[in-house]
Amino acid sequence: MNPTGFLVYIFDQDAVPGLGPTADTAWQILQAVPLAQAAFTVTEDLLLSYHWSTQTITFTNPWGQTSMDTPSYMWGGDGAFIVVFQEQRLFGGKVVSAISPRRFDYPAMALSQDFILMENPELQGKLVYSFHPHSGGMYPPQSQFLATDPTIAEAVKNHLRQLGKLVE
Repeated sequence: MNPTGFLVYIFDQDAVPGLGPTADTAWQILQAVPLAQAAFTVTEDLLLSYHWSTQTITFTNPWGQTSMDTPSYMWGGDGAFIVVFQEQRLFGGKVVSAISPRRFDYPAMALSQDFILMENPELQGKLVYSFHPHSGGMYPPQSQFLATDPTIAEAVKNHLRQLGKLVE
């Protein structure tokens, strides 16, 4: 694993039991949690693609063929995530499914509805998530990287391009 590259750390409820009511409380909690407590990490080796226009990542599912093979923190609303680039925490929030009715005021990493319905057989053995600035009904596609600094967003985009994993 390259700790200086692009990584998505995913935590179960034991490591991050709650994120509080606001984006400020969530980010304070996610800034303090040790990355070593992550239950799972999306490494650059597992990452298959990052679709920039929809802010969607696709990565290898190490647990099996479908989302039902994954631990509940990967889709059930109990997990939390932090996106890290060059050892800097960029943004984070809650891991949910796209059909989640939950409402909160911080970023979401939503398991794609297409993936949940397994409408595309090419997705078997993969997981597809999209990043959103906050929870919302059915999570429509996003177009903006959630890190607040545009220089960092461009550096992430260039890094993913160099890896051959950026879909523009």
